[in-house]
Amino acid sequence: MFTGPKPPQEPGDPGEPDDVSRRLLAALVCSALEPSLTGVLLFDLPPEHFSAVAGVFTQVLGRAAGHDEELTVPQAVLDAATVDEELWIRPRVRRSGQGIEFTFGPGPLVETDDAPQLVVVPDLARLSIPGMRAAIQLLGADTATLEHSGIRHRWRPRARWLACCRSEDAGLLSPHLLDRFPLRLAVPDLRPEPGSAPLGALPADWAAALDPSAPRPRTALTDELAPAVLEYLVDQESGGQRRVLALARIARALARLDGAGPAAADGVPLGGPIQVTAIHVGRAARLISLRSLHPPAAPPDEAPAWDVPERPDPGRDLSRPEPRTGTERGTEPGIPVHDPESAVPLGQTPVAGERPAPAAPYPEDITGPGPDGATLRIPTRRAVGARASRGPVVGVRRARDLWDLAMVRTAMEAAKHRARRGGSGPLLILPQDLRGYVRAPEPVRMLTLLLDHTCRGDQDWSATLEPFLHWAYVTRAAVHVVEVGGAGETNELRAGGFTARSTRDPRIAAALARPPGRATPLAHGLDRAAHALRRTFRHHRAGLVEALLVAVTDGRGNVPLAMSRTGRQDRVPVQRAGVDDALAVAARIRAMDRSRLHCVVVDPGRHPYTRLPAALAEALGCGVVAVQGEREPWADDEWRVARHG
Repeated sequence: MFTGPKPPQEPGDPGEPDDVSRRLLAALVCSALEPSLTGVLLFDLPPEHFSAVAGVFTQVLGRAAGHDEELTVPQAVLDAATVDEELWIRPRVRRSGQGIEFTFGPGPLVETDDAPQLVVVPDLARLSIPGMRAAIQLLGADTATLEHSGIRHRWRPRARWLACCRSEDAGLLSPHLLDRFPLRLAVPDLRPEPGSAPLGALPADWAAALDPSAPRPRTALTDELAPAVLEYLVDQESGGQRRVLALARIARALARLDGAGPAAADGVPLGGPIQVTAIHVGRAARLISLRSLHPPAAPPDEAPAWDVPERPDPGRDLSRPEPRTGTERGTEPGIPVHDPESAVPLGQTPVAGERPAPAAPYPEDITGPGPDGATLRIPTRRAVGARASRGPVVGVRRARDLWDLAMVRTAMEAAKHRARRGGSGPLLILPQDLRGYVRAPEPVRMLTLLLDHTCRGDQDWSATLEPFLHWAYVTRAAVHVVEVGGAGETNELRAGGFTARSTRDPRIAAALARPPGRATPLAHGLDRAAHALRRTFRHHRAGLVEALLVAVTDGRGNVPLAMSRTGRQDRVPVQRAGVDDALAVAARIRAMDRSRLHCVVVDPGRHPYTRLPAALAEALGCGVVAVQGEREPWADDEWRVARHG
């Protein structure tokens, strides 16, 4: 067990823990000390170091509970295979007078005593739906009740959760699930030390604060606490109030660590109640790498061991938008929605495939929140039967086998001959009365069209899109259309769309002739297309064998993804925010199953940003096709060119 201060070491000694290790150890101690900080989420933690971090967290929780060195805190591991029965109940075997009996007892997530417990999730993005529901129900809850299989139990959840997730997967998770983890750290550079103290030795003051036998002094909140917290989170309204409470609670935990110092004869720390000030808020923000435009200055002599001065960020701070004025180069005051023909310098074009740096500790603000209508219900899957028996019902015919019988029509057919077969008595059904459903074949291919109406001008897209529509018609593929910047939209900051069973749907022709609007929420359109592809690949009853994404756009997105989600226009110039969000979403589409998904970008050739379609195509990992005014001889080969990139 790690106790006491480390012996002095020479500078540059590899055994000296780095800043990441100190911050992570401080976060684990704060979680064990503060009852409200029950969830710890680590972004980009190397998988080989997860067991070491979980072991340190177990030791910290054991020390906070007063356990001896040899006692460990029980752990419950949740993964993609976790089901409800494994969480809330567990079978038990006992011997009785009648022999061996099998009963049910509380499961691993049910706390029957005050003993500490640790729930570990190696990959939060791959956690099963029952596990996600359990996390939302327990993390931050005041009480929990279990009524299952004759068991009735009520408790106050105090178990700690340790989860890991990649930054790029944050946009795929439910915002309700992410909000349940108040302590978040990005630790891609974590390098634990070998031995019993992978994150370094526990300072003596921290060990004293964790000692359950030591007196716990009261904490008093100062008047400057609330303004200091809002200074960091004033521009993150989409995160709700949980982020504000989390930062304040982390500051209170750090204040308790500072208060574990010299004590008077009666055991009460010198100076009375512990004052939680703006200095503690600044340390809490630096602990989780939360930046502010004007962070409160912390005196160097009061900074804890893990606290280091902030280094200047060479790139743009993406955790919160920077205020700009009309005097800056490349900006102009006014609303962030520009007319399609306005030309504003966008700055340097990023390298293909390059995504903005994650906004620790809230990377979902850059990747965008989860798709609209995301649910925590387990999707219905049907894995038995042939593909022909899974499509929508279009009629009834005489049954050829005993699969997929139409019971109502079968009973009606038998009732026609009831008088001739005996009249009264039970209904007699003969083999010739059996009727089965006639089902339309389930499509196994899908064409996704993204139409950016603001770049149409006087061009006709029919000739360019004809090969792709012809492929969808011949292969009986479903068609999903996403419209960006069309006239008549209910909210011009968001993309619209619909799904058609075939290319003969009249809504497709209407979409190809829709006049342009004013805004271009390209990032939201790509996000909707990605959600449709992901949902169809995973939840489709028949399972897609191939999908094609065709994006007709000039790449000029002037609406950021966060603005499309909220539906509100912020009075801040957009500049490259919409373009960067579109490239980030395109990179996530590229990470899908490349053996079944093919992409192509149709470039309308609009000036002055002629390189934006190429940058979008490189982010998607596909080729570019130019819009043609009339049919060219090579038009039939466009699908082959797009397929091979």
